[in-house]
Order: sequence, then C-alpha cells, then structure tokens
Amino acid sequence: MMTLLETIGHRLRIARQTSGLTQDQAASAVGIHRVQLSLYESGKREIDITMLARLAALYGYTMDHFLRQDAGEEEQVNIAFRAEDVTEEDLTLVEWAKNFVLAASELERILERTE
Repeated sequence: MMTLLETIGHRLRIARQTSGLTQDQAASAVGIHRVQLSLYESGKREIDITMLARLAALYGYTMDHFLRQDAGEEEQVNIAFRAEDVTEEDLTLVEWAKNFVLAASELERILERTE
C-alpha cells in the first residue's frame, strides 16, 4: 500500500501527463523548479497545501482527488486550445479557467442539495 505522499505524487504525475504538460512547463507555471516537482511526483518530498492547490487547479482537479486515499477516478476539467509554444501566461489563464469551472461545478452541487 502506498503512503499518502506516494499517492499524492502518483496522482500528480498522472494528472500532469493527462494535462499534456512537461515537468518544466508545470513547474514554471506554479513558480518552482522542475526538480522540486519531480520530488513531489515521486513522493520523496512533502508538498504544502498551497502548492498542492496550485497544481490541482493547473491540472483541473479538486484537492480531494490528491488527498483522499480512497478517492476514485475524478473527472478532469479539460480546456482545449491550440498553441505552438505555451507560455506561462497561457498556463495561468488555463489554471484560472479550470478553477472557474471547478467552482461553478461545486456551486451547482451545493444548489442541487438545497432543492
């Protein structure tokens, strides 16, 4: 059985790959070095909650997806765009858009529960 750090790391790596980002691109988008991201993904370094939130938003997942040991597969928020060279500004915009969609989805779930 994987430790929590290994589970988070494994899910971070899968989420990044599913998002089509390299470690360099993802690390640059959240303001860390690629080596640091690699250590997170391998479960060899603890990740603080703020950085996990940034990566979760960038990849289009809720934080629960990474933190819960029993979490099933969560549907990723995907944003499609065409670009030859993706800049940090592009990734920041993608992160914002994914956060917006996740927040709207959560609001919809809350409103459905109150009906």
